[in-house]
Amino acid sequence: MQEREVGFIELLRVNPVFRRYWFGNAIAMLGEWFNTIALFVLIDQLTGSELAIGFLFVLRLFSMAVPQVFTGMLADRFSRKWLMVGANFAAAITVAAFLLIKDADDVWMIYALSALLMLFHAVYLPAENATIPNITKPNELLTANAINSATWSASLAIGSAIGGAVVATYGVQITFIINSIAFIIAALIVATVKIPEREPKVATGNFFVSSLSEVKEGFHIIRTTPRISRIITAKAAWGMFGGGLVYMLVLVGADIGLGEVAAGIGLLFAARGVGTGLGPIIARYAFTDRTKWPFILGWLVSVCGFGYVAIGWLAWGWWVALLVVFSHAASGANWVISTVLLQERSEDEWRGRMFSTDFLLITTVNGFSTLAASLILEYSDIGLRELVQIFAVGQVISGFLWVTLISPGEKRFVAKQNETE
Repeated sequence: MQEREVGFIELLRVNPVFRRYWFGNAIAMLGEWFNTIALFVLIDQLTGSELAIGFLFVLRLFSMAVPQVFTGMLADRFSRKWLMVGANFAAAITVAAFLLIKDADDVWMIYALSALLMLFHAVYLPAENATIPNITKPNELLTANAINSATWSASLAIGSAIGGAVVATYGVQITFIINSIAFIIAALIVATVKIPEREPKVATGNFFVSSLSEVKEGFHIIRTTPRISRIITAKAAWGMFGGGLVYMLVLVGADIGLGEVAAGIGLLFAARGVGTGLGPIIARYAFTDRTKWPFILGWLVSVCGFGYVAIGWLAWGWWVALLVVFSHAASGANWVISTVLLQERSEDEWRGRMFSTDFLLITTVNGFSTLAASLILEYSDIGLRELVQIFAVGQVISGFLWVTLISPGEKRFVAKQNETE
């Protein structure tokens, strides 16, 4: 008989290992969103270009996407705990280097340091997601992922709101200092967590040859495991148009009439955080039949699109934040449900490579979506509002198509599971 899924407070109370692990991640996430808002504002101040902001989005996404080819292999070969600790310390040094940026001649440093920061994030993410099943019980896994996602969302909401206010009042320098300190504290906390892990693999022969072999093996496993390959595209289905829509939130934030650009961006990104935090919590209690989860994923993509359809066609004001909350509640639920399904359907031996492929796919799709949106705004006569409308309708359609494509295989999988029970 399946055990009852634990509650949020209950999990933090009964699982001290996850509690400490979660606390370290929460501190790092909170500081990171201070940094993100500051970068958007800083590059706007130094360049005044929509394309420059779009390029920062694209660079951050691709700088995290490309290394995913190898970082999943690292998470399967080495200690996931120490990969996370090392990535946090390296990120702290990188963020501190933003303090060296003084004027428009230093814009290249924003791009270079942002790319480096995303590289360390690419090391961290597969290790983080592959670790959660090792420190939770089966009846804690959904709740643990929901808490993790809700914490990311709360950090986005709180960090964006406070970060926008701090930048508007005190400037960008203080945000970089706060973020660097947060990464150091997070690294020290994670270093004290006792995470059960396999013995690290010992490479035989040439390190690079054996590494490439493991990467190739990981892609082969995913490609030939339909229960994984179907679900791994769920986040990418959202990102086809969602990446461009999130980029355009920065531009909409400057147009909603709150005075300071930082305040508008902070409000809408805070609303995004509230939404992605509420979504997993709602999903935790509303979608209790797990056999229906794969089919729900596509509809959540479309629901998110409907929220942006409303944003594109209605007048803009502070209340746009309410529609952003609605849209990203759906995207947050999509993220957590697909993550839990991947964790449940994968083996620990190759789980790190699976999640690196998952992040590679979504960040690549997000990157191209953002690049397309920024180039269209820069080089065509299509305005911001019209482009929001186009991307929103595209996202609604992409959700419908995803459900249509995965349904036959998923129905056979569910039927086969029922036969074996």
